[in-house]
Amino acid sequence: PAGPRTVRDEQVRTKLTMAMRELRADTALLTEVREGQEHIRWQAGAGAYAGHSFPLEDTICERLLSGQIDHVVPDTAAEAALRGVQTGPVRAYIGVPFSTADARAYVLCCLAHEARPDLGEADVRFLQGIVESLRQALA
Repeated sequence: PAGPRTVRDEQVRTKLTMAMRELRADTALLTEVREGQEHIRWQAGAGAYAGHSFPLEDTICERLLSGQIDHVVPDTAAEAALRGVQTGPVRAYIGVPFSTADARAYVLCCLAHEARPDLGEADVRFLQGIVESLRQALA
């Protein structure tokens, strides 16, 4: 979001930084899914993602939301469901979709530049815990 940082922005960025560090990821993103687009609202870590929007059908998150991939993709290059998706430097993905009380849809995800076969269900549960605190910050 443009303009001065708000308390909510700082809360969200703090939680993204925590997720990125805990999962040893290169980037953590909080995206909003709306009107067939994925809007990257907040970011911590590497890359210049925040503020960009992409057609949902071109994203890893769409594959998660449609059930084509699980919460964890340890190696995007080896995941058949991601063929045709521009993954850029992303080699590993972990994401958790959620919605807020006003029915806005979000995805919290962490990205790594190397394959991460160590990511698993405990990491998904950790992100789900962060989602609960993010849901309050976004209310």
